[in-house]
Amino acid sequence: MSARLRLAAGLLLSGLAPFAVAQPVPGSEDWSDSPEAYFLTAEEHAQWKALDSRDSRAGFRERYWLKRDPTPGTEKNEFRELVLGRIKTADSRFPIEKTPGSRTARGFVFIVFGSPARVQETHASPPASVRSRMNPGGLEGNETISRWIYDQERTPRILEALERPSLEIEIILEPNRRTDAVQSPGLVKELRELLARKTIVNPDLIPAASAEVESAPPPPAAPALPRMELEAAIRTALEKAPYASRSGDSVFGSAVVWRESGDPETLVWFYLPPAKGGKRRTIQGIVRKEQGGEEVVSLSEPALGSDAFSSATPGEVLLKKLPLPPGVYEGAFAVTEEGAAAPVASASTRLTVPDLSAGFVVSTPLVTRAPAPRDPMAASPFAIGTALVPPRADATFSPSESLWVVLELANFADPGRVTFEIRLRKGKEVVSGKPPFPAKPQTFAPGRALSGFELPLATLSPGDYRLYVMVRDGSKPAEEYELRSAEFRVAGVAGDKRVQPR
Repeated sequence: MSARLRLAAGLLLSGLAPFAVAQPVPGSEDWSDSPEAYFLTAEEHAQWKALDSRDSRAGFRERYWLKRDPTPGTEKNEFRELVLGRIKTADSRFPIEKTPGSRTARGFVFIVFGSPARVQETHASPPASVRSRMNPGGLEGNETISRWIYDQERTPRILEALERPSLEIEIILEPNRRTDAVQSPGLVKELRELLARKTIVNPDLIPAASAEVESAPPPPAAPALPRMELEAAIRTALEKAPYASRSGDSVFGSAVVWRESGDPETLVWFYLPPAKGGKRRTIQGIVRKEQGGEEVVSLSEPALGSDAFSSATPGEVLLKKLPLPPGVYEGAFAVTEEGAAAPVASASTRLTVPDLSAGFVVSTPLVTRAPAPRDPMAASPFAIGTALVPPRADATFSPSESLWVVLELANFADPGRVTFEIRLRKGKEVVSGKPPFPAKPQTFAPGRALSGFELPLATLSPGDYRLYVMVRDGSKPAEEYELRSAEFRVAGVAGDKRVQPR
């Protein structure tokens, strides 16, 4: 995370003046080909091409910016402002006839790599390979080679991000043909992809298409992961499963938790209204390694109900446990019902299973009405240390309740120096925030602890909220932190028929 944050900080040292954000024209183009999308990774580009609705594309664009926001939870997204500012500058500095400057080769290089340390321009004929590609019929003259130079003295941060001691990018300008082109497009494409991956500073906040973290190989004694045959229609439905926790009357949740010993356990669940007529339900799923896309889980089995949760309204919670080894995964899950042509609920998510033997680790947040003392006689996947933490399955609370956020921590140096910092948003509005305060982790096993905080809801208006939690180990540099988020709803939205929690 620290390398990513250093990159974000470096990109933001551009000295751009404030500007007004221009609103895009809906449906005017393929957004993935626009200057805003110059930082798409190859995997993200493929994901975009698979989307087939306006809502899914709008959600994708929102995630694109959020994954790259160095200060999530605040009103500003500095990365977005940086990119839009560079687009505006490129449009004014590098236009060619009716082509906006941000869509020229020079504009592309400026937006992606920033201002060079210096530019050298010479008037010369380009090499034969470039000449034949750009103008098979012969040169028209007036060609200019613009050499953009990045060096350690004036542009060290971009070179650090690109892992290069220096960089030169040559751009051929042909005024008579009203074009410009990068002379080494293969190299520039490779460097742009590397940079695009490193701009993702919040991979655990918003499901991402790629990350630099490679999945660790499974330990030799790991339990076997389910591999079952799936119908083609189910696979198609899973490929289209949305990155949304709440859809209609269903709510999807996931968590990675650990106990006193052993590896973390991955849990996924759906909260649904009870099935009518006692119809049988089946849980379907596919899990792939994020790096490389290898499929490690395919499941289709009877959905099992769980009483390890609370909820604000009567419903059914279907829970599935997966013994995933440490690594980063993309998972898609669905619930099908006997006699139904399509899944009754589906969702996709990013699953990060930490290696508890390496570095400071923070778990998925568990959102609950309140932790309770653990009953030694009761078995629950959410019995952690001496506490029982039943998640609120429908993520819905009444204004008279308090919401508790509980996290597990591992491998911190000093419990007295672990802090939380929180921000709360309702849509695009920042509702409140709290500066860093002590986490006070309670150790329940060597190197493993439980911590959390209470959030009273009485002052919040009805609606959907996202809570951001920044967790810092005070023994590390201030810019290094783990970011987690959780969504919840305060009951009372018009049309909601909510009852008091049970």
